[in-house]
Amino acid sequence: MEPPASKMARGNERPTLGCPCSFSSSLRIENVTRFSVAMSGEANSALVDHLLRDDRQEDLCFATWKPSSGFDRYSALVEQLIPPRTGERHVHGNASFEPDYLLRAAEHAGKTGRGLVFGHSHPGGSGWQALNSIDRAAEARIARLSSEVTGLPLLGLALAGDRRWSARIWTGRGRAIAPVECESVRVIGDVLSVTFNDGIYRSMKSLQHSSERFIHGGANTQATISRLRVAVAGVGSVGMAIVDLLARTGVQSLGVFDFDSVELINLDRLRGAGLLDAYLMRPKVLVARRLLDEGSTARYPRHEVHELSVCEPEGLSRLLDYDLIISCVDRPWPRHVLNTIAYADLIPVVEGGLIAFQKPDGSLRNAYWRSTIVRPGRPCLACLGQYDSALVQVERDGCLDDPSYIANLPDDSPVRRRENVAAISAAVAAALLQQFVSYVAQPSGVGDPGPLRFNCRDHTVERDTTVCVHGCPYQGSVGCGDARLDPSSRHHAAERARRHRAAMPLMTRTARRVDDELVRTRRLLARTIRQGRQS
Repeated sequence: MEPPASKMARGNERPTLGCPCSFSSSLRIENVTRFSVAMSGEANSALVDHLLRDDRQEDLCFATWKPSSGFDRYSALVEQLIPPRTGERHVHGNASFEPDYLLRAAEHAGKTGRGLVFGHSHPGGSGWQALNSIDRAAEARIARLSSEVTGLPLLGLALAGDRRWSARIWTGRGRAIAPVECESVRVIGDVLSVTFNDGIYRSMKSLQHSSERFIHGGANTQATISRLRVAVAGVGSVGMAIVDLLARTGVQSLGVFDFDSVELINLDRLRGAGLLDAYLMRPKVLVARRLLDEGSTARYPRHEVHELSVCEPEGLSRLLDYDLIISCVDRPWPRHVLNTIAYADLIPVVEGGLIAFQKPDGSLRNAYWRSTIVRPGRPCLACLGQYDSALVQVERDGCLDDPSYIANLPDDSPVRRRENVAAISAAVAAALLQQFVSYVAQPSGVGDPGPLRFNCRDHTVERDTTVCVHGCPYQGSVGCGDARLDPSSRHHAAERARRHRAAMPLMTRTARRVDDELVRTRRLLARTIRQGRQS
């Protein structure tokens, strides 16, 4: 897997490549402890086709990657294969390469602002591959040169014979350079394929599931479901139902994002919320927290709730720590944010919505709800017509929270629509969860079904065959990560909601503290009983 030692230039003998790249010197990963890798289905196919040979010999290659920096997790987005030229690599049971191949690949990565990937195959292996001493020595020598030339750490990839990846990122400089194991490798294609590092994520055997019969998917499916990091953006009538059901399915890492408070007008459709929550101006995410505590079937739940909009810089940063997002938002700006990172940061988004029509007498004419998975290879939300790009800046300016602006909009404007009938909202939640199940569990080998549209009156399902327009900027941004345009900024409505809660009357604050203590006591009691039964 490496060239003969005599061919590897050392110290001052190393061939020069001009000035080392310094454009990424501002990148800071020294304090990051969580690393992951993601690639599109197209990039995965190119690497697999090259590395897994018909004669079952080992092979190797170089590729490029770009960084995607979340709040706690740093992701390497594998982008482009750099195939070897004739004579640059040799296959002889194992595989080796000439220095020219490494130098050419590193120079290409450095000039284009990317990091270097070194990939090799273990045709006889399966699952996550531990780094053996031979691989470690080879990657260490490559990592030192790669870091100097590209300004980014080397990403080492190993592909097992069952098409499962393993990965590590080489951090540090010079003699201090060392590999840090990644927690997962995600392939975003027609199905969501994730290889987890069992040394970091608890294995299936250490989890307790009351949902082992999950769609008859078996232990492997349940292990994947349980270890996925899933974010739910927006916890209204649809989002709250999804949070509850995912917790009961056994997902152990759920993240919930919403800045709003429970109001009396929400109680006809907000699962888990009561009069007291509205009177105490309880944030919706804390109602979700209560559902998570009471309904989670994972033995080691690590759920998080965030009183943030996904449009805020911190909200976006935390969102990048997740493997998959379920979108339950209905405004153009958050949809734009999710649309952006679905392609740029390779985080698939399960998205849906509802629209209802009335007759002149006010009775229901019909209702439609839709569901789709936003990812490379599928149409983006803007091209599907799910939000008006012109309204994104309008919302950022705060106009969509201005009653006078809303009053001047036409009656059929999507901004004025608020179809949240509880029974139909449950249908929307079901449609989103069906997309989630298909994408992750792949029933009969079928993954992403594509955009779907449900007709309430006729009880039919239609496939939406829309494709992105030529030159769609989202499709052109696949895997660009931190190089994307930042869709986040200050969110005045979110800041106002948090200030309003902070300024609530003393009596309300006191009542809230008392009720919060009761909730914490119930949580502690449940945790104590659970630990006692498990011991």
